[in-house]
Amino acid sequence: MPIFVAKGVSSVSMRELSKELGVSTGTLYHYFPTKEILFASMVRQVVAIDAKEITELSENHSGLADIMNFVGSRETHFMNLMLLAVDVKRQLSESTELTQLVEDSFAAYRTALDRFFPADASVMSGKAFLSFFLGALFLKNKATEETGWPALFEGLENLKVLFQSKE
Repeated sequence: MPIFVAKGVSSVSMRELSKELGVSTGTLYHYFPTKEILFASMVRQVVAIDAKEITELSENHSGLADIMNFVGSRETHFMNLMLLAVDVKRQLSESTELTQLVEDSFAAYRTALDRFFPADASVMSGKAFLSFFLGALFLKNKATEETGWPALFEGLENLKVLFQSKE
């Protein structure tokens, strides 16, 4: 995945991928006829692992601190996924398969997070958390000073209070 993040999905060649993975180009083509198929397979696997771990947190009745630790410990991982999603949307928007991959990936995270944050059916807690997390991740990586996840989540709690006072 690092080579895709560094160069962009459309700029990476199968030869570069085979070198990065330590396999022959022929072997790579045998299992993955195109780099897009390899990329999609990689993303699906990574997202499935993340969604499974979030679901396990939910099943273990974990608290907010646990989800904070989960996302905080994988900050670079999630930033890379976000950069790849943006790359696909900007550079490969004509590829319906890859744009659908991005949509399916976000849906998998939303579904797992909906399980983690129990709410009534009219509230999309997973989508709200994902929106907050992606925005905070972007801002956190652009900040000039270090901001920890607990402080960001505290800010989210303050935002909730503001919205409730408007009702």
